[in-house]
Amino acid sequence: MPTALAHHPLENSNMIRFILALIIGTACTMTAIHAAELPPDDAYVQVRDGHLSLGGERVRYWGWIGHFWLTNRLAQYKVKPEDTAEVRAAKVLKAYAALDALAQRIHDLGFNLVRWWGAPGGFDADYQPGDGSAADLAAFSFAALEQRGIKVWMTAFNDFGAADPATDVALLDDPATAAAWTAAVEEMQQTDLKRSKGKAPKGTASPRTADVGAWDPRMRLVHLRRMRELADWPNKHKGGIRLADDPQMAIWELTNEEWTFSHLVNANWQKLPAFFVREMAQRWGAFLTQKYTDDAGLATAWGFLLPGETLADARVLLAPLAKPSNGKAYNDGNAAAIAALTASKQTFSRDDFTRQRGADVMEFFSALQIAYKTDRRDIAKTLGKSLRLSPLVLDTGDGFRIQSVQMHQQGDAVAMCSYIWQTAIDRQQSGFPFMSGLNEPPRLAMGIPWMEVGRVPGKPFFVYEFQMNNPDKYRAEVPFRIAALGAIQDWDVINFHLFGRPDDPEDPQAYRSAINYSVYDPNWSGATVEGVHFKNDEIYAAAMKTAGLFFRNGSLRTVEQPTVMTFGRRSLYDPESAEYGRSFGDLGLKIAPTAWRYGCHMRIDPQQDTDTVEGRTVERGLMEACPVRPTDQIAFDWQHGCMQLDAPAGVSWTGFFARQPGPVLFSNGISLSNVSVINDPGVNYPVGADELYVSFAVASQDGKPLAETSHAVMSLVSTSFNNGFKLVDDNVAIGDLGYRGTPYKGMTKGDGGESKPAVAYARAGATITAGPLEGMRYRCLDWGFREIASGTVGKTLTIPADQPIFTIELER
Repeated sequence: MPTALAHHPLENSNMIRFILALIIGTACTMTAIHAAELPPDDAYVQVRDGHLSLGGERVRYWGWIGHFWLTNRLAQYKVKPEDTAEVRAAKVLKAYAALDALAQRIHDLGFNLVRWWGAPGGFDADYQPGDGSAADLAAFSFAALEQRGIKVWMTAFNDFGAADPATDVALLDDPATAAAWTAAVEEMQQTDLKRSKGKAPKGTASPRTADVGAWDPRMRLVHLRRMRELADWPNKHKGGIRLADDPQMAIWELTNEEWTFSHLVNANWQKLPAFFVREMAQRWGAFLTQKYTDDAGLATAWGFLLPGETLADARVLLAPLAKPSNGKAYNDGNAAAIAALTASKQTFSRDDFTRQRGADVMEFFSALQIAYKTDRRDIAKTLGKSLRLSPLVLDTGDGFRIQSVQMHQQGDAVAMCSYIWQTAIDRQQSGFPFMSGLNEPPRLAMGIPWMEVGRVPGKPFFVYEFQMNNPDKYRAEVPFRIAALGAIQDWDVINFHLFGRPDDPEDPQAYRSAINYSVYDPNWSGATVEGVHFKNDEIYAAAMKTAGLFFRNGSLRTVEQPTVMTFGRRSLYDPESAEYGRSFGDLGLKIAPTAWRYGCHMRIDPQQDTDTVEGRTVERGLMEACPVRPTDQIAFDWQHGCMQLDAPAGVSWTGFFARQPGPVLFSNGISLSNVSVINDPGVNYPVGADELYVSFAVASQDGKPLAETSHAVMSLVSTSFNNGFKLVDDNVAIGDLGYRGTPYKGMTKGDGGESKPAVAYARAGATITAGPLEGMRYRCLDWGFREIASGTVGKTLTIPADQPIFTIELER
């Protein structure tokens, strides 16, 4: 582990002057960099030939998500008004040291990207270096990351701030609507205060409520004002460069999981003040008028109109929606239409309307979403050089939705996510109460797929979030499964959720606390999603590091001719697609299995009527192959419970060695044999001789073949649990797999207490036939990056199961 300030980005005479300035209480100010002084274009990550490029070379990013609370929750280093200059300087330097050591650890764990969440401290532009504010610590963190070559996926535009009804009304010169708009925002404010039990700041209201900015012109201007403020934020630890000009910002996003279309079809807007609902009705009426001209044309297209419905004054109900609607939810005053629909029942649904009417609703919402996103896209592209040159995604997620893919096609890249749980729900499942994804045909979804959806030809594909959920016995396989899919689908970015707060770099037990688990009991951590944090997980991190090298270096070939599904107008505007999981028509169930076998790219083309397919497809459960071999370098043998990666620049095998007929052989002469596992006493779910579950990998650091590389990394791991952890099997078998679900209720969380280590391990050992690794020098490192053994690789390399080996560094 690096010592404090060992890699400090200000470790020079400027640092000394900086400290002196702090102590004597003077301010460090910097002049913003002028446009003419900005780095050249090739210093920025750009999209070239459908992928990410830097300096003319393709780049891939293996990232993690964090920092959204890292820089404003270093409580022990928080500067207070009463602090003397000396105390303030000491606190700030300790905070810097923690953030600097974290940046080094990110690098050492194999990551080259951080998806920086939000805008800490609002990215206050008035901060000064050394003041210890959230903005100061954010600026320092960027500098520390940049020194290690780590790029940033910037999410600051999610911080829309808040609409101020008293001042923001003047953003639009429209006196006729000013009073009504102000009252509507104040009403939203009161609703937000009530929902937050009075904790929301007074005088503000979230402008993102139900995506009001998608159709309200003033709220649009609130968003744009905030975007400009964030774009102008200067990094005073990097010469004052504006955020929007900084080449370290490799990827931008307009919003995270805003899911505008989902909110629209699920009628979130019906809960807004009447002013905003009326604006929506007017938009709907204008859309119908442009398409059908008059009531007669509308009635002919739809088959019938309800009593009182007319295009005049926008009197046509915006229905049907995703779920049955209650007439009381509509506050547009069209009592006659609502009465007709609710005469015999309280709700109305798609069954009460013709298909064409439902399709028009879908088309209207689709057009509204795209106009909303492309408007902000075009403005964002004018705000700085990084925003102009580097890729911008228009939203994240809402994965299995055809309208989401259509929206992503308007951006520079597609961004999707996925989370998986590997808790078994059937006592007959092998490994109960846990399960391995290697015992079934490959997938990385809990039912409805997300990451397999939306790989658009000619556009980069980004996994904005991914994680398995702890506790998970068989998690060591997960990084290799997603790295393999990333190769099959030819992705550009994979981000893991979530890295925890930085530990004190001077603490010898740093990053050795208990593994974060999802829990049910609020006495532990409020039934939170801590189980998707991996900061303290040595086993998972070792697998992530070697799997990351496969992905970052493009070591595995992609499929040569992926299947391309083109979805036309009928699927895009299908009223059934309003419901989650009902998109993509008859092809929907074939997307995921096709992606794993042949690769699956898709495009949305409203100009064609029906769907078309170029290439072969797979239907889940129907004559599926085993092993699944998308290329000759990747194999998923779900009958024997293993996966194998075999490429010149790296080899890997993960699975149940006890079920193999003999040693695992690779084409370059490396082999894996004599596998053993030693379980610590505190492991309540040991890896037995009938399993021998292990994950082995060796990968080139520079992407060259293992026979030529000067540096490679090897990992061999099994599993671990918090010391004494135990699930309640009866709860697991009920099958509730949510974060707050039954499997975690009443579980023994485990942490070792005072007398035992926080984590108990099932450590793996094996004999590795060296092949091209023969003659390389090796260093066995522990979880703190300390050397615990070294030597030269002979014909074989024996990895002992009784040593705390994190990874093995190989050099020649």
